[in-house]
Amino acid sequence: MARAAAPLFLLFVAACTVRPPGDAPVAVVRGPVPLRASSPMSEALVCLSRNLPAGADLRLAVHSIPDRTGVQDYDGPGRYVTQAAELMMITALARAGVRQVNRTAVAVVEWELEQALAQRLGEGREVVIEERAYPFRPIRLGQLLGSTHTIYGAITELDFDLVSDGAEVSIGGLGGRGRGYYVSVGMDVVVADTRTTEITLARSYRKQIWGQELEANLFRFFDINPAGGGLGPGAIGVELFDIRLGRQQNEPLHASLRWVVELAAYEIVRDLYGVGGACDALVPALSRTPPMRLEAGRLQPLPALAPAEIAPEAGPAGGASPTPPAAGSMPPKEPIRLPGGQILPESTEP
Repeated sequence: MARAAAPLFLLFVAACTVRPPGDAPVAVVRGPVPLRASSPMSEALVCLSRNLPAGADLRLAVHSIPDRTGVQDYDGPGRYVTQAAELMMITALARAGVRQVNRTAVAVVEWELEQALAQRLGEGREVVIEERAYPFRPIRLGQLLGSTHTIYGAITELDFDLVSDGAEVSIGGLGGRGRGYYVSVGMDVVVADTRTTEITLARSYRKQIWGQELEANLFRFFDINPAGGGLGPGAIGVELFDIRLGRQQNEPLHASLRWVVELAAYEIVRDLYGVGGACDALVPALSRTPPMRLEAGRLQPLPALAPAEIAPEAGPAGGASPTPPAAGSMPPKEPIRLPGGQILPESTEP
């Protein structure tokens, strides 16, 4: 009797849980609120934006940072790591306040440039330049801003089970088990001088990711007497109780990769702009590296700053020193005067 009643009870629970659709929409479950993504390096990047030297004319372009690990889960979601780490790099550089030019999504720019050269693209009104009206968008010579340095690289490491350990205990049907493991993800990044193609910086980064699994369970057979005799040798029928409780907690893979990318962005900006160690105190201790400075197109080592020197907010008199403007807000240099004016002829030829 008890065995026959169990499936009916489960069917009743399922019927109460899975309700048929009605006319009214179901309530949408709300989880945690969205936040801006960050990492333990984010504060150091913001510090860089306050310490960029005035007058620095550097324009960085991020090309691509693809997944080159070749690791894929064919039975799961597919690729384990992101296929657009260059976007993480762009946002990290933006957090550092540096000047950037777009080299990753240029399809719209190229299409509009082609249409403008064919005099088919307009601004919805006439454009007046030097007292001459143009019904299309004129293309000036040197209108597109060039870069001084190009950043590219790849995700080159994804290693599972670097170290894994665990234990399992079961006594009298009551037991539990635990397991911990480490995964490693790595990235190689290169910075090249766009004008000369000379490689200015090439570094590799790696981070270990930790996870754990915990489980407790109860596995017992009970003799049950439906006639009211309770539990005991004379009971009729046998029922199995199998109860499991568990918890799995993993350090996020993509959040860890963002940490790696932001560390690389921090060192690129710090060394190219010659900020020195002004913000190194905000970097986790084991990730700190000696600062360098760009001289004559090459990075040269700098002596480590004394602890008293790592105080970017304090001025000579103890007050707050003025914050230098970010590189993206630097006034442009004097334009180069080219013969033939600044506007292409009205021909469709470039």
